[in-house]
Amino acid sequence: MTTTVKATYANGVLTPLEPLDLEEGEQVTVSIEEAPAVGGGLAAIAKRVKKLHESMPQDAGDSLPTDLARNKKHYLYGHPREEDA
Repeated sequence: MTTTVKATYANGVLTPLEPLDLEEGEQVTVSIEEAPAVGGGLAAIAKRVKKLHESMPQDAGDSLPTDLARNKKHYLYGHPREEDA
């Protein structure tokens, strides 16, 4: 059985923010997932974009069509393609 609860960490102890249906002394396995940062403004957004950019393969955009911006409706929704002007 898997139960997900939020908890706070202070002084080396995880404290659940809601009651748990566990027997006293029962052993459990804990998986830690950091909560996303709240706020942070433009600097936090820039940091996230940089991290995503660094995780992309170097040649990820090489296979994209060269008219992607002009014909985005064609590629997204199947509209007729705009020809080169």
